[in-house]
Amino acid sequence: MRTVIKEGWALVRIQFYIVIILFLYQLLWGVFIYKLVQSAVIPLLLRYPDQGHNELSQTLFWMESQIALMNNREVHIYLWVLLGAAMLRMLITPFIRAGIYQSLHTHATEPQSLSFFRGMKRHGLSSLLYYIIELGLLLLPAFWVVPKFYPIVAGALQSPSYLLHMLPYAIGWIAYGWFIRLCILYMQLGTVGGHAILSSLLVFFRQILPAIGISLLLGTGVLLVFALFGTVAMIWTGMLALILQQSYHFVTSLVRLWHISSQYRLWHTDISSRS
Repeated sequence: MRTVIKEGWALVRIQFYIVIILFLYQLLWGVFIYKLVQSAVIPLLLRYPDQGHNELSQTLFWMESQIALMNNREVHIYLWVLLGAAMLRMLITPFIRAGIYQSLHTHATEPQSLSFFRGMKRHGLSSLLYYIIELGLLLLPAFWVVPKFYPIVAGALQSPSYLLHMLPYAIGWIAYGWFIRLCILYMQLGTVGGHAILSSLLVFFRQILPAIGISLLLGTGVLLVFALFGTVAMIWTGMLALILQQSYHFVTSLVRLWHISSQYRLWHTDISSRS
C-alpha cells in the first residue's frame, strides 16, 4: 500500500495543473455561495431584534420571516438560482472526472493538458451516466433511513441527546456511500482504459483492503488538516483565517487527486498482472 501511495503522489506531481483546476473550481463555487448568502441571509439577520427588545419582537420577527418565505417572490428566485447552480455543478463534475481518468491513463503518452480536455470530450457522457447511477444509489437508502429519523427528531425537541440515535444510521450511510463511490471509480477506470466493467469491478473486490487503507490514510490526513486550520482560524481571525480557509480548498483538491491517483495505481497494477 505504501508503494501505491508513493506512485500516486508521483502522478499528482506530473498532473499538478489538475490540482489548480480543482482548486479554482472549488473556489468559484465557494465565492458564489458566499455572495448568495451575503445578499439573501445577511440583510434578514440585520433585522433581527437585539437583546434590548422583548420576546414579542422576536416572535413577530419569526412570523414575518415565515410569511416572507412563503409569499416573497425574491426568496423563490434565490431558491431557483441555488437549484440551477447545483444542477450546473452536477453537470460539470462528471466531465472533470472524465478528464482526470483520461489523464491518468495517458500520462506517459500524451501532453497532460490535451489529455485532460480530450478525456472530457471522449468520456464526458459516459462519466455523466456513471454519476447519475452513483447519485441514485447514494440516495437509495433514504427511503429506509429517513423514516427512522422522524421519531428521533421528534424526541430531540425534548432532549437533544436523542440525536445520538442517528449516529449509527449516519455512519452506515457514510460507509455505504464510500463503497458505492469506489465501485463506480474502478468501473470508470476500466471504461476509460478500454477494459470490461466487470473485470475492473472485480479488481476492487480483490484489492478492497488496500483500497480501504488508502482511503482511511488520506482521509485522516484531510481531517487533521481541517482540525488544524479550523483551530488556527478560530484563534487568529482576520486575514490569516481567510487565507487558511482558502488553503484548505487547495489541500482537499490535492488529496482528492492523490486518492484517485493511488486507486488508479492499485487498479492498474492488478489488472496488468492478469492481462
